[in-house]
Order: sequence, then C-alpha cells, then structure tokens
Amino acid sequence: MMLEQAAALEVDQLVVQRGSTRIGPVTLQIGCGSRLALTGPTGAGKSSVLLAVAGLLPIRSGSVVIDGKSMAGGSSIEPWQRGISWLGQERGLWPHLTVEAQCLLAGGSTGKNRDQVRTLAADLAIADLIDRRPGPLSGGEAQRAELLRAVCSPGSLLLLDEPFSAQNEAGRGLM
Repeated sequence: MMLEQAAALEVDQLVVQRGSTRIGPVTLQIGCGSRLALTGPTGAGKSSVLLAVAGLLPIRSGSVVIDGKSMAGGSSIEPWQRGISWLGQERGLWPHLTVEAQCLLAGGSTGKNRDQVRTLAADLAIADLIDRRPGPLSGGEAQRAELLRAVCSPGSLLLLDEPFSAQNEAGRGLM
C-alpha cells in the first residue's frame, strides 16, 4: 500500500541473516508522524529488522530508505549518520553521567535544551531522577531515562525495541 504523504521510512524486500536464521523479506512504509508496531512471537526477527534499519546489523539484500536517503548499497550510511533515535532492549545508560547530562550530550547542538529535557522528564515521571546517575535507578526508571535520552536526540526516526519490557502498568501509561 502506498502512502499519500512522504515516507519517513521505506523498507523494501529486506533480508537479514542472524546466525543461521534468515529473516525476511520484509517490506513496509511509515509516513512522517506515523507509528508502526512490529509484533510476533519471541525469535520471529522483530529486533533484527530494527537493528538492520538502524545499521547495527548487516543487510543481506533489499533496501532501507530514511527520509528519502538510501541507507544500503555502495554508499552505506553509518548508524550514527542515519538520523535515528534508538531505544534498544539492552540497557545503555552511561554510568558516569547524570540522566540530564546524557540527554543534553545525546542531543548535541540540535537536540533539546535543559528546560525541554526537564519538561519531558516530568512527563515521564522521572523529574526527581534527572540529576542522578543511572546506578541506583530501578529497571523501569532506567528504561524511562533511556526513552528520555532517545527523545532528546535530534533523530527524525525513533526506533523502540521492547520499550515497555521493564515497565509496570503505571509506567506503561506514562510512556
């Protein structure tokens, strides 16, 4: 199905090999401002597809286009150059920085400013944790802090891999 609006992400006949498992072909289009959830049983390849789109897993065949730019082929664009904000399954907060410092660093000169970071932290019910380092955070708090960091990044595409895995029912409502 073709979208009427510009596609933020186009995946065409994507095939990914992870170990002995082949995933694909996968074809999808996501318009700007749209959301899409990949669902399926454990081991179906949802994370592998996201990792391939992000450039963190090699593509065997097919194409990935983000904001009209091809991400594969001879002119492969590195993961950090793709304009993607990422929240993966693995915890990835930097232990030596406060939550706020991580958000400001991840955002760089085009990301959110301090007031915006603090407002978003309040929306995620972690405003009281913004000045802490990640060590004492619970799993759910750390996951919300990682989501905050991803949202503060200037990427035009937000990829979330199991964003609710560490959240209780109340935490899921915040995200």
